[in-house]
Amino acid sequence: MRRWIIAAAVSLALAGGGWLWGSPYLTLLQLKKAADARDLTAISARIDYPAVRADLKTQLQDRLGGRGGSELDKLGAALAERFADPVVDAAVTPEGMRALFASAAVAEAARPGFASAKPGEMRVRRDALGRFALVPTHGAGPEVVFELQGLNWRVTAVRLPGGRLL
Repeated sequence: MRRWIIAAAVSLALAGGGWLWGSPYLTLLQLKKAADARDLTAISARIDYPAVRADLKTQLQDRLGGRGGSELDKLGAALAERFADPVVDAAVTPEGMRALFASAAVAEAARPGFASAKPGEMRVRRDALGRFALVPTHGAGPEVVFELQGLNWRVTAVRLPGGRLL
């Protein structure tokens, strides 16, 4: 009886570890298939739109607004606040996210591999047990951050490449 319990515990631990390792790739594959099929409902189920919009608005306001105290910096901050919200709201839509996941770079990232990556490809970077990011392998580009919510991975942020925009 005791061996059966130990075997069940080991099997459960291996299954859980396998799921934690493989589920990000499965999520990316599902998003790529949904994007190719133009299934906006399936894509929307994997995206936390309010969190993505709030994160992008904060990033844009920080980059466009400037943190200095001059009058020009204050004017830039006011303009950033005025124009960032509608731009982000128009871009972060099911169709906008479909375009992101329809790219060939996402298709390559959905396949776990150990070969060297080519320019323009993306890869999965694990940040924590409950978080991973889809990042460009070479050069600058946006990072798409996924967080585990329940048993599903959802996009919670899109990190813009570093540097000020203006």
